[in-house]
Amino acid sequence: MTVSYAMLLAADPARWADSAAAWRRLSRELDDHHDDLARQLARQQQAWHGGVAASAAREAGMALARRLATAPPALLEADQLLWRHADRIRLLQRRLALALDAVRGTAVQVSPDGQVSVLLPDPPGGGPSRTSGGQRAVPLGPAGIDGQGGYGSRLAASRGGAQGGVPFGPAPGASEVALAVRVSAEIDAVLREAQASDEEVSRRLLALAKAAAQAWSGTAVTLPKAGTPADVARWWAGLTASERAWLVANEPKELGRLDGLPAAVRDRANRELLDRELDRLREAAAAHPPEPGARQRLTALTGLAERLDHGPVRAYLLRLDPSGDGRVVVAFGDPDTSDNVATYVPGVGTSLDRFAGEVDRAAAVQARAAATAPGETTATVMWLGYDPPDGIDAASQRAALDARADLGAFQSGLVAAHEGDRAHLSLIGHSYGSLAVGVAERDGGVIADEIVALGSPGMGVASAAELGRPGHVWASTADNDIVLFASSKGELALDALGGPAYVFAGAATDAVLRGNADLWHGVDPSSEQFGARVFTATPGTDPLDAHGVYFAERNPALQSLAEIVTGETGP
Repeated sequence: MTVSYAMLLAADPARWADSAAAWRRLSRELDDHHDDLARQLARQQQAWHGGVAASAAREAGMALARRLATAPPALLEADQLLWRHADRIRLLQRRLALALDAVRGTAVQVSPDGQVSVLLPDPPGGGPSRTSGGQRAVPLGPAGIDGQGGYGSRLAASRGGAQGGVPFGPAPGASEVALAVRVSAEIDAVLREAQASDEEVSRRLLALAKAAAQAWSGTAVTLPKAGTPADVARWWAGLTASERAWLVANEPKELGRLDGLPAAVRDRANRELLDRELDRLREAAAAHPPEPGARQRLTALTGLAERLDHGPVRAYLLRLDPSGDGRVVVAFGDPDTSDNVATYVPGVGTSLDRFAGEVDRAAAVQARAAATAPGETTATVMWLGYDPPDGIDAASQRAALDARADLGAFQSGLVAAHEGDRAHLSLIGHSYGSLAVGVAERDGGVIADEIVALGSPGMGVASAAELGRPGHVWASTADNDIVLFASSKGELALDALGGPAYVFAGAATDAVLRGNADLWHGVDPSSEQFGARVFTATPGTDPLDAHGVYFAERNPALQSLAEIVTGETGP
């Protein structure tokens, strides 16, 4: 099927998104059937064992269980493919809308079938009128300008000659020609991309259907024991479809943590882990007595599962580790295909039991970035791939230092897995998360085009010049953010001389007057002496509220973040 201009304009991406949601629901239902079958097989083995019939029944049940275990990830792949196509069509429709906006009010016109031409007034007293309004449409094609024809050219013919040209009257101006050629080229490019997406999705869905006929069977393969994200990407590219299917179904825990794999693969693996952990937590919470912390963790992960399934953009679960305080990484939008990718690193007190607000912040940046640059795609990631401090241990840099390798590997993985040209990468650190970003960048451990510190207690450096790209280091701290009231290490040393009241008074004065740039973990990134590019944040209702106000809908800081992430701020 050939995708036409009229077809693309009339397409409804919501239909593909709705179909994707249906495949995702079916995936969950099959997973539930698998869990029920596993419980039935366990009871059967207890009640009926010994003899040929019992063994045959057990083997048949186990074979069915294996088939059911392999199916849900394959159905999730159908969901991902349809969402991806829907996102592409939305973007291409936005690009068409921008092209049509560019010609509005000009002499350039676009016909209902996508042909581009220039309207000129009829020559005074010469020749018949070509239109009832005293104008004629002059189709100006690339062949008449540079001698080259183009794929499916929207410009119908060259100027002059026998092929529909206009041999009389004033020639169109250079600006009209340039605009017409530019719009024609954009329409051609958009249609080519729509056609390519349609063909790719069709091919991969057919491959899934073929795999379904073979019960999604896979071939066992060994995971790599070590290597960089680039090594992981090359290893994955060399696997067969059968080997990949086996890994997703049988090694989701190991596969889901590998930086350098495609986001869609990690999402399928980690959603499988999430389903397993929810099953375990339900049993743990229902036990007598319940497992300590099980109910709180169950509530948090149930909320995560719901958030992954609902939203204006598709979410990707890129990491899930339920051990200890836990790790979770969630992306809004596909980081492998997006033009811009922002990684948000949260701060103190964030854990697998308390992360919902941080997910909301990443989603807010993505939504505003998409509105700021509608002709591009932007993905944002909430990266809780480290163990932030819970309280007083925020005075130590240990957690930030421990995060360096994992944050660096994640950013390298974004580069290794990205399709086409590298995305514009941003790192946003809030509160203690800005320290984690700062020490990683200071030590050369991350790939990032933009570094952003919000409500920072210091980034572990004395100035932006110590970071990789000082002209691309950004900072914002609300005037009444509580982080400004904290004593610096130097002020704390004076405690022995002047007492706590003296230190508190000095720190409070610094916060109000912004005279002393020393904070606990270094120089205030929002101070003049640090040298970052500072943007404004609205004060909060109180110092605690101010510390989290940067992502609020009406805060100018959110718009600044969107412009930084999308590269709309200039050099």
